Amino acid sequence: METLKAIPLSFDSVRQSGDYHPSVWGDYFLSYNPISPPELAPLKSRMDELKVEIIQMFNNTKDSLQMMELIDAIQRLGIGYHFEKEINEALSRLFNTAYDGNDLYTVALRFRLLRQNRYHISSDDFNKFLDEKGDFKDCFSSDAKALLSIYDAAHLAMATEEILDKAINFSKTHLMSMKSHLEPHFSLMVSSSLEIPLFKRTDRIKTRNYLSIYEQDANFNDVLLEFGKIDFICLQAMHQEEVRRLSMWWKNLGLSKKLPFSRDRLVECYFWVLSVYFEPCYSRARTIMTKCIIQMSYLDDIYDVYGKLEELRLLTDAIERWDIKLIDNLPDYMQHSFRSLIETFKDIETELAPEQNSFRVQYLKYEIKKVAKSYLQEATWANKSYVPKLEEHFGVSLITAGYSFLTCAAYMGMKEFISKEVFDWVTSLPEIIKSSCVIGRLMNDIVSFEHEQKRTHVASAIQSYAMEHECSEEEACNKLMEMSNNAWKSISKELVELSNLPSSLIWPIINLARFNEFIYLGKDLYTNSDHIMKETINAVLVEPVQMKKMNNKADISNSM
Repeated sequence: METLKAIPLSFDSVRQSGDYHPSVWGDYFLSYNPISPPELAPLKSRMDELKVEIIQMFNNTKDSLQMMELIDAIQRLGIGYHFEKEINEALSRLFNTAYDGNDLYTVALRFRLLRQNRYHISSDDFNKFLDEKGDFKDCFSSDAKALLSIYDAAHLAMATEEILDKAINFSKTHLMSMKSHLEPHFSLMVSSSLEIPLFKRTDRIKTRNYLSIYEQDANFNDVLLEFGKIDFICLQAMHQEEVRRLSMWWKNLGLSKKLPFSRDRLVECYFWVLSVYFEPCYSRARTIMTKCIIQMSYLDDIYDVYGKLEELRLLTDAIERWDIKLIDNLPDYMQHSFRSLIETFKDIETELAPEQNSFRVQYLKYEIKKVAKSYLQEATWANKSYVPKLEEHFGVSLITAGYSFLTCAAYMGMKEFISKEVFDWVTSLPEIIKSSCVIGRLMNDIVSFEHEQKRTHVASAIQSYAMEHECSEEEACNKLMEMSNNAWKSISKELVELSNLPSSLIWPIINLARFNEFIYLGKDLYTNSDHIMKETINAVLVEPVQMKKMNNKADISNSM
């Protein structure tokens, strides 16, 4: 490749601005003091006691419906990772036991638990609940428990399962009309699912909400609730310490001061990663992935907002050649970003070397190079006011959506053995990652395009579709939402069919797709993180979980 030489740059023309608000967290977590290990010790001891009781529940529960409800409660409370062996054994028995029930609630619960655990279960089980016209029988229209059960189950639909599309329409219509008349805790469950379906919700947000909902249920299990609350407290302390250390790294890096035009979103990036995996064993992986995401975010703003086309070509060449010597060709602000990117990747490589896993970083570099080239293509389109057809748009924008890069980043610090073949698969944009890209790209464009088009910006997928099909932007939005829903059906199919990929590697991909459902809830909550995002992070990472006095023990929340 011919060396691109530094170009004399003119800075007298006004640069664009994204009008991004500053960090809403500032130095908050730098001075934050999580619960100390000595304070957590009695809680962990209590968890050990409760864990024995919960395992005994698995051993003593013989009724299949009771077993399913036990598993469902455990998973909603976010403590399923403690009982993987018991849950897997119970679901295996459930799948291998003939079942021909006529209760819609139970059939739907069984379907959801098995399919989300990657069992090949047919939606034909729901045919028995249809009338002669092929619609769901009216007798179920007033059964709120059954309606919510099938609504949550139906969002695991695959492309060919039209009966589950019917189930969503049927249950949603009736749940919306009755939710104000339901018991308070159940009404909250319905509202949560109608906002974001259960399967599409991120774990920590789901768990935090369900802890408060579950204790309002007159039939709650006090052992499960206590275990769930203590587990949340212990995890929250770990997560607080992780974000404190990352905040220290970020402040020392000084990138937010050197690139003030960009979004300063370190805490939001960590929260993004927390949606990918929250368990203690992924602590290092969370730290590494957060560093990767924040680097990508800053590159995005350089290409999307601040950089001039001639500068962006220089930066793309430097990233493509991955040569720190090219830094002198770059304008000052780009030098800061490029140096930080190179050094961050080098630090990850060094950290992984003792495990013979430094090869992973080569895939990460490959992906960031692809992203940079596609960022440049988008900047070129924007500069020319070019509106591509949707297929051409996707050829670039599915790469800038970044989910191949994010999946590689998620795998960087994981302790699991991950072969080169798996990384080759990830970087080939397989169907499940492509579907995640489609969801991210389309949901982003739908909530952001009006704001972004106020400045020079690459055409959104909405504009591409509307131009190509000569329709209104509203019609384009509806069509793209349909495409996003179809991408979820593809993910459901891949979840079951990718039997060669262990669950520990497939869930990060799905969890990245899930985060889109939250982050693009009405608007871009990453860019505009000063309201809903701030409140949600506060609920998950800051606010203590209140525990009532139990067995004459002190109120644990007082120690926080």
